[in-house]
Amino acid sequence: MKKVIKKLLSQKGQLSIEFSILMVAIIAAAVIVGYHMINTAIGIRNTSIDMINRTSNVTMEALSVVE
Repeated sequence: MKKVIKKLLSQKGQLSIEFSILMVAIIAAAVIVGYHMINTAIGIRNTSIDMINRTSNVTMEALSVVE
């Protein structure tokens, strides 16, 4: 474990550039995945609302002809 930490840290105690680039790539990937998850959730919400509205309209039409 000490060897890994030694490789990650330079002589002055700074993180190595490779580790920094890896962290930036991981954060960028997480942001992109998060955006797509939110976008998909909004699309599913809109589809669900449309389905509820159509079901309600059909039910109201069926009830309007019941005597």
